[in-house]
Amino acid sequence: MLKTLLFVVTFFLFATGFFKTENQKPGAENNKTILYEKVYLHIDRELYSPGDDVWFKSYLVSGISHQLIPGYKNIYIQLVAEDGGVVDEKLLLSVNGTASGDFLLSESLTEGSYTVRAYTKYLQNFGEESYFHKKIVVAEAKSSLEMEAIPAEKKSSALDIAFLPEGGNFVVNAINHIAFKAIDETGKGIAVTGKVVDETGNEVVSFKTKYKGMGKFIMMPQENKKYFAQIDGFPDFKYAFEPAMPNGIALNYKADGGYLVFTLTRNLKIYHPQEFLLVATHKGTELFSSQITMNEFQQPMRLYKGLFPPGISQIVLYNQNGDKMAERLVFIRNAYEKRVTIIPDKKEYSAREKVEMILLALLPENDTILSTVSISVVSEDYFSALGNNQTIESYLLLDSELKGSIESPASFFVDEPDISGDEKLDLIMMVNGWRSYYWNELEQYAGVELPGWADYGLTLEGNVTRLWGGKPVDYGKVVMGPFSRNFLFEETTTDQEGNFSFDKLYLKDSAMIMINAETKNRSKRTEIELEQPLEFDSLFSADLVNSVCPDILVPMKFYREIYYRQIAEQEYFKDMGSILLGEVEIAGKEGPQTQDHFRLYGEPDHSFTVTSDDWNYADIADYLQTKAPGVIVTGDEIRIRAGYGNPLLLVDGLEVTWDYIKYLPIGDVDKIEILKNSALLAVYGSRGGNGVINILTKMGRPDLYTEYERLVPGRITPRVKGFQQPRKFYSPQYSLNNINDPKPDFRPTLYWNPDVTFDDREAKIEFYTSDKLARYHVFVEGISKRGKVISSHHLLSVTVPR
Repeated sequence: MLKTLLFVVTFFLFATGFFKTENQKPGAENNKTILYEKVYLHIDRELYSPGDDVWFKSYLVSGISHQLIPGYKNIYIQLVAEDGGVVDEKLLLSVNGTASGDFLLSESLTEGSYTVRAYTKYLQNFGEESYFHKKIVVAEAKSSLEMEAIPAEKKSSALDIAFLPEGGNFVVNAINHIAFKAIDETGKGIAVTGKVVDETGNEVVSFKTKYKGMGKFIMMPQENKKYFAQIDGFPDFKYAFEPAMPNGIALNYKADGGYLVFTLTRNLKIYHPQEFLLVATHKGTELFSSQITMNEFQQPMRLYKGLFPPGISQIVLYNQNGDKMAERLVFIRNAYEKRVTIIPDKKEYSAREKVEMILLALLPENDTILSTVSISVVSEDYFSALGNNQTIESYLLLDSELKGSIESPASFFVDEPDISGDEKLDLIMMVNGWRSYYWNELEQYAGVELPGWADYGLTLEGNVTRLWGGKPVDYGKVVMGPFSRNFLFEETTTDQEGNFSFDKLYLKDSAMIMINAETKNRSKRTEIELEQPLEFDSLFSADLVNSVCPDILVPMKFYREIYYRQIAEQEYFKDMGSILLGEVEIAGKEGPQTQDHFRLYGEPDHSFTVTSDDWNYADIADYLQTKAPGVIVTGDEIRIRAGYGNPLLLVDGLEVTWDYIKYLPIGDVDKIEILKNSALLAVYGSRGGNGVINILTKMGRPDLYTEYERLVPGRITPRVKGFQQPRKFYSPQYSLNNINDPKPDFRPTLYWNPDVTFDDREAKIEFYTSDKLARYHVFVEGISKRGKVISSHHLLSVTVPR
């Protein structure tokens, strides 16, 4: 009893850091703070087809505590093709750590693999490895014949295997735990079996992979022996082990309930005492250190698991001279600690049935959800053949902590019948984590002040010169004001060279603004040149971006799913008296064209000509609700007929968002045309299923544009790309009135909500299933007030047709 009490007291002092100064590792300095952040995107799914929406929510967190970063910061998000071309880019304003947006994929987007890339200006200090990356695949519908033409996955003919002694040392006359990873020519882990033989060909130990090409085995090398690895089925492969070290230390780790057991093993022919210092760190911060005197062949240490924060920690063993003798990464998690549980009202549902779901927060009393969580409900057919590759848990605790690519990181947190999540994570600590801990590189930035931390808002810069002569206007007044009533006035003064700048601006989407400039004598005979802000990173290595995360394995059922989805829509439009076209190439004979505007359709159902008498309307929404019968505008939603979703919005024939139209000055508009007839909508395919609103501007009509664009000295009205405004995800609501609507409903994403709020630790979710009978993945992600990662998953089934 006395021994137990003394151990508890000693262990408490050790755990609370009272021994830190005595047991400081030789030459160590005091810990310095590393200011680091991470950005993660919850993306609704992984597989898309052209014309789909990619929905996402950003989480900006402290790299150390994972707490949401307060205040405002810019988030830069890009959609990058395999050749490095930027397909689309969005600027989000993170408010207290979160923001949301989407990419609307073009109908003409080439199928292939794309990378969603996200970063902040501050993360640019650390390079591409610090950015967020996630692969998605865009594919077109394929018939059975087209799918047969897709080449089958070939069996690997090339092989590469790395053998990695635990702790970093292969020690003679000692028990060595050897991890290994086998990959093919694409870098994908493959299953192998093999054996280790000595120079005489005698088998020492056999081994086989356990998970994604990884495995481990135990061997005890003898003096003056050579060892080789052979792989079954690869007769030409032969790996020669390095000679075993006579004076090294093997460091082994295993979990034992609420404790971690570290065992040091040395050459059994060494008998004299050896002094070591074991140091544990987490993200560059020392957790504790302990002196060890080794008298025997093995020396175990049993440490309380609660000493270690969740995620990756580093264990390093030093000798008396401060030389590093062994190192090991360990992953700590509580697999049974649920932060949010998902409670649906049923186990199985019918098509077009209402789903009622409760999200219940299970956080401790001293923690809560200050912000919001995001939720996605997606058909399992729209994920990789291996399942969802990435979650907020796998990214913040695993992906972003290790250098290099990890194959399907989310799967390492899932228990399987023959291997637990803890076993998978320990394998990756031994393989990918071997000397690849990202925080080792970040130590060089400890205590260093880096630029970009306070990056928020837009910066507009320009130059003012005199209208005649081109001389700079020094100390002139520049006013940025509203082209419409939605902007506030900002004023500044030019410098001696005529330069001016507006900082920390918040402009929405593609905003049209007005800038006026005059001399200090109030003359408006000036000319203004504005530099468009170059906010996004355009210089990066396509190879590096492609290699950061592995490719997605597309299941054949995905091609079949989008094919049947397209057939159902074609049949519907055919029954309605029209056809559904895919991508249309206009060649030869042009479509209907009047003397004013070019159109792809004939006479619209409704057409309104905007005159100067209409310029008193507040905006286009106000005009439409007054003039156009049946048009309903509610917040960010617009409908042209009851029971249908958002119509396709066009400006001069080009697809735009509602936010773009909201800030389009009514004085710019010549006509507004509305299409409801299915025959007119056919040319727009499935995009026009809810109708079309086409806004025809004076800029799209040459005979009016010349008159409209009058030169006003000292004034410009540029359009500036600003912050994306979040669009609301459309989810139909079925009732007795529309449940038998013949229009097919095969939504891959049943529900997306980036801003689920909790009331008294509970949130209620409601949505409707579609016509698709399938299993659906429910993912809930977020961050608690104290930085706890919220990552919950549930499967629901739609099994009964309507």
